[in-house]
Amino acid sequence: MHSLVLLGLLCGGLVALSWAAVTTQPPPLIRTLSAGGDIGPQFEVEKAKEPEDAEFWYKVALGQLEKTIKQAQRVKEDSYRKKARNIIIFIGDGMGISTISAGRIYKGQYLKHGHGEEETLVFDDFPNTGMAKTYNVDKQVPDSAGTATAIFSGAKTHYGAIGTDATRSKKNAQQGRIQNVMEWAQKAGKRTGIVTTTRITHATPAATYAHIYDRDWECDTEVPEESKGIHVDIARQLVENAPGNRFNVILGGGMSPMGILNASEVKTTIFEGPTENICTRADNRNLPAEWLAHHANDTVPPALVHNRQDLLKVDVKKVEHLMGLFRNNHITYSVAREAGEPSLQEMTETALGILERGDESNGYVLLVEGGRIDQGHHMNYARAALHELYEFDLAIQAAVNNTDPDETLILVTADHSHAVTFNGYALRGADILGAANSHEKNDPMVFETISYANGPGYWDHLANDSRPQNSSNMWMPLKQFTEEERSSPTYRHLATVPRKDETHGGEDVAVFAYGPGSSLIRGVFEQNYLAYVMSYAGCLGPAKDFDDSCKDHKDDEKPKLSKSSATVLGVSSITIVATVTAAFLRGHML
Repeated sequence: MHSLVLLGLLCGGLVALSWAAVTTQPPPLIRTLSAGGDIGPQFEVEKAKEPEDAEFWYKVALGQLEKTIKQAQRVKEDSYRKKARNIIIFIGDGMGISTISAGRIYKGQYLKHGHGEEETLVFDDFPNTGMAKTYNVDKQVPDSAGTATAIFSGAKTHYGAIGTDATRSKKNAQQGRIQNVMEWAQKAGKRTGIVTTTRITHATPAATYAHIYDRDWECDTEVPEESKGIHVDIARQLVENAPGNRFNVILGGGMSPMGILNASEVKTTIFEGPTENICTRADNRNLPAEWLAHHANDTVPPALVHNRQDLLKVDVKKVEHLMGLFRNNHITYSVAREAGEPSLQEMTETALGILERGDESNGYVLLVEGGRIDQGHHMNYARAALHELYEFDLAIQAAVNNTDPDETLILVTADHSHAVTFNGYALRGADILGAANSHEKNDPMVFETISYANGPGYWDHLANDSRPQNSSNMWMPLKQFTEEERSSPTYRHLATVPRKDETHGGEDVAVFAYGPGSSLIRGVFEQNYLAYVMSYAGCLGPAKDFDDSCKDHKDDEKPKLSKSSATVLGVSSITIVATVTAAFLRGHML
């Protein structure tokens, strides 16, 4: 026995010596960059063996759907087969995990519900959660255009692309064009709508109706010469083409791109940043007037409103098409709301009133975007960003209150995260927007619980002449800011790298799900999978024929009555036959 042990040790030693003798560097996959003065791994990544176009991502999504269903079947769980008559997708733009956690505390403290940490957001109680990977095909950290296209069209794409896959072209508007969930819904006879606190031509809402090479082409003046006459600007696509011109509800900002600039608009609080700039039209077209003309033959005249009072007067039980444009640019941050602006909750409630038609329709699909969470973070306006999340939560509560959980799938997610940190060792109940370590008397620098990796807050907090003599601290003492300054909606929290516009974050984002089909949200998945969850659960688009569940549901519904949140309503059957092909995915405008 002893000889065997000795032999083993000897052999092991020889192997180790042999490996040491011939191995002078790490395995070939990873190299150290010390030669260039940097420390870190260098990965030799092979390029994709097939183009990452719509068909590629279609296969990825269906593979995820198949895996999720098989996992459920293994434990004899069949709730995934439940079907949604209605689908509401809430997108908190830029609402990463740190924003959710900080926003939950902010809500509790704003409402004076105790310390704050024990507060809950409405979607905290949703029964199913998952995590979505957000990268674009060309960027590790994504933008809202590529992520929104993934969510609504089921194909990841380039940074900046709207409604097109990675084969897009500046000189061919049809190349790379892909259909989205609103087009699928309209083909299935469903009503559709979009609600946002941003411009209605901004990246996330635009991805529900536009197909364009660049998200910035919101006005005719933004389309470059090489693409003029080929690509139609985003605002025109909304009123000229389906699915946009068939939306039952369009609510948000963006009067300027639509050609109706309000020259006398009041701005009480001046916010800064690139997103405060807005394009204007050079073609003198009044697109809302053209939209009204398009719906002139409606049984009930279409409604166009520009303030809260007129919005709340709309007869939602009769009006079939509603457009509400409330600002030249984005709707003002809710923490500094201007007179006459509606809240996201009010817009959501109005939209649901128009979309719900009981047995007169096959249901609806609605996007609700809390878009200014993102823009607050871009400027390091932490207070403005967290208050936007609070308003977003109120809108979700309105949807939960006004829909039937047996009929309506509600998804809550973000398109991407942000470079915002929730840090330090603040005491329980400390102001989430306050100092993290003011109780630590020996700390050389008092810093805030919320800070940013980069952004314009760098310059606001740079010490300059206020730095104490012989101090290595490059930051202005927090006590230099007055209480009034720090409670202002335009106060910027500290950022450690200077940038005029803070960047997004690249980590996975959470997805919360409630209602029929919500059990399909589990684990970690590619973000484009969400489009196929909506397709499969809603019996619309390319995944509706994945198995026989939609057919079984339709057969089961024939003798039954369906109930809405207020009354018992009949459901008309949906008879759509579609072949799942790459051609279907690419599609054309209706």
